[in-house]
Amino acid sequence: MLYVVATPIGNLKDITLRALEALKEVDFILCEDTRVTRNLLNHYEINKKMISYHHHTDEKKMAEIVELIRNNKVALVTDAGTPGINDPGGILIKALKQEYKNIKIQEYKNKDEEDIRVVPIPGPCAAIAALSVSGFPTDEFLFKGFVPHKKGRQTFLKEVLGAEMTVVFYESCHRIIKCLEEIKTLMSADKNTDERGYREKELVIGRELTKKFETIYRGKIQEVLERVKSDPVKGEYVIIIH
Repeated sequence: MLYVVATPIGNLKDITLRALEALKEVDFILCEDTRVTRNLLNHYEINKKMISYHHHTDEKKMAEIVELIRNNKVALVTDAGTPGINDPGGILIKALKQEYKNIKIQEYKNKDEEDIRVVPIPGPCAAIAALSVSGFPTDEFLFKGFVPHKKGRQTFLKEVLGAEMTVVFYESCHRIIKCLEEIKTLMSADKNTDERGYREKELVIGRELTKKFETIYRGKIQEVLERVKSDPVKGEYVIIIH
């Protein structure tokens, strides 16, 4: 059995009672960074064996993890937020689905034995947290994950600005100012601009969400860019454009 457990994106009090129960019940915890997860477990006095699982996990270790899940209760967590949302959790779920198929085809499995259960334990997600306070329409929105570092970056941002719905995406502290400056340039180059040369798009940016120095920036691109530049640049940012 695999529990897909959402963990806090900053404030450790944001974890759910059900998530804590699952972490205490399982035999193993798969985590992105054992050091980060150890902080959470220590805070709640949970002592479990942790196994590293991340983007660079190779096929051999993946097979070992699948076998582990077949024979134990295992929790999957990420450093912050919901596993499978912009992290490799989805790859593991896909591997488990493939395992079901192989077992059935090769008839290794007893007909009375259940498939490996994958149980969601919902909770924090930075994109949803930011959307909830944005004030933008969320009956329909586009989630784009992280802006590419290099290849495809301009295409990504043009798609964001060309969308007819609310768009949410992530950017790191190392590139947030560059990202906003690129957005400003693309907006000013658009023929559908206002008298100042910028498209009438509103932005909301969340910085250090749920943490001590949480900040929400709102306004047009120039206003938001100036405010971000004037504050300490740290943490990861959630950017919403409408």
